[in-house]
Amino acid sequence: MPLRSAILALAVVAALIAPATTATARPISPDADYLISAHQGNLTQILAGRTAAGKALKPEVRKMGATMATYHAKLDLEVQQTARTLDVKLPAQPNSEQLALIEQYRIAPAAVFDKLYLDTQIPAHDHALKITRILLATGTDPAVRRIAETASPIIQQHRDALAAVTSTIPVKTANPKRHT
Repeated sequence: MPLRSAILALAVVAALIAPATTATARPISPDADYLISAHQGNLTQILAGRTAAGKALKPEVRKMGATMATYHAKLDLEVQQTARTLDVKLPAQPNSEQLALIEQYRIAPAAVFDKLYLDTQIPAHDHALKITRILLATGTDPAVRRIAETASPIIQQHRDALAAVTSTIPVKTANPKRHT
């Protein structure tokens, strides 16, 4: 009996310390999940911000894009370092939905780019705030919590700045025909 118990215990320990296979669909913790989401969000914001900095017509949108690209590049270095420390494998690129958005930015005519950028960035920042709040409620790793605590007010500032600039862009409506 003791030999069977020892073999069973050894098998359980081996299963627990074995690296996750590629068949694992989700990270094993809220902290890992947050790091992956934050990294992909950062990659998206870097690309989107650089596109806005070069393509937007309104100077405020160009400046906002450049600011966001710079901030997210800096934040992503911290995310990557923390992921390495926690042995969390980060994806090499944004997810397919984020890549599709970047493509929309790339092909959008300059005349509609500013509105497209602002209209899509507000929900993106709302989503980032939501996942950050979830991490702060469920995450356990102090380094990951620090990232979320530091990022949260800045994400909110970016979202508020996007909303402020959005309010300055006129809404295009169809010209109704006047009947006299």
